[in-house]
Amino acid sequence: MSIMKPINAVELGCSPTSSNCVIWQGPDINCLQICHGDTVTDVVHKLGCIVCELKEQLDPTLYDLSCLDIPNCDAPTTFIDFINIIISRICNLETGEPVTTPGTEGLITIANCFIGTLGATNTIANYIYEIGNKVCEHESQIAVLELSVQQLFASVEALQP
Repeated sequence: MSIMKPINAVELGCSPTSSNCVIWQGPDINCLQICHGDTVTDVVHKLGCIVCELKEQLDPTLYDLSCLDIPNCDAPTTFIDFINIIISRICNLETGEPVTTPGTEGLITIANCFIGTLGATNTIANYIYEIGNKVCEHESQIAVLELSVQQLFASVEALQP
């Protein structure tokens, strides 16, 4: 550990005073364990330790973000980035918007019946287009089946005495 030189040590007219000799005369701050009568050295040390602990706790690289499916190159490097990703995901869930990962905007997993056409993942727009085509195909098949049922019904009625 290096000892820091007082910043006022070279200024003319200033006599350096050790922070061990200066007393905290403010009120007790129980949550920080700072007490009236502590030396400024103790107060600064306690505050420094708390800041370092918070800095470590807020380091986004220490969190397991694997469930967020974020590519390594887009992983948050600051706590603000981390919180913004979480807020964005929550907002998307609240509004019903698709939740996407940076770099994969609009990609979703495709239902088994569409994999042959689209592959395992594709864009939302392509998926919706294929769903529309499938609905139209089914609607046409239903119309043909309804016509067949009507014709069969007419045939059965014609056969009845």
